[in-house]
Amino acid sequence: MLTKAEATITAIFAAAEDLFVRHNYADVSMRDIAEAAQVTTGALYHHFPSKEKLYVEMIKADLARKQQAMIDAIPIKGTCREKLRGLTRVFLGMPPERRNVMRLVRRDVNVFKGRLREAIINAYQAALPHLVEPILREGMARGEVKKTDPRWLSWVYIAIVETTLAPYAEGKLGDLEARLDAVLNQFFLGAGKPA
Repeated sequence: MLTKAEATITAIFAAAEDLFVRHNYADVSMRDIAEAAQVTTGALYHHFPSKEKLYVEMIKADLARKQQAMIDAIPIKGTCREKLRGLTRVFLGMPPERRNVMRLVRRDVNVFKGRLREAIINAYQAALPHLVEPILREGMARGEVKKTDPRWLSWVYIAIVETTLAPYAEGKLGDLEARLDAVLNQFFLGAGKPA
């Protein structure tokens, strides 16, 4: 059971997520968030001294939940492809509204400067590329993936996954399993014809 403070923070995060997804960062006020969360502005400021701090903490909490769900889905034993499939199934299987907060990172990251921007970027990297990189490293060591820079390759993989989130791709590629196959085949086999 949540404490009163935890329940308040949960309500604030839910309201903030909804508002920030639907509106530009600059167009959302702390008063809007308080009203949507059905808390007083005093309670809101008690937990979050600024909109910037609330935004960053909301992003970090959301990404940490997603990161844990993906970690839990990675098989302990298995090939590089099987591990990537487990992780990616969780991400692609999320309803769009659960993935929307991740999109805010790309949309709004340049609104922030210094430590706040760095905190958002670090949370995103921990939730996605930092999960993929060790899997690719292991795959390289086992000869399942061509040896290259694993950090760069993790970003390549993430880019392929992100392209499947567009409505066009979802319509063309089909259900979750078909989209997973498309991502993994594109990553492991590429688009070229074998010579």
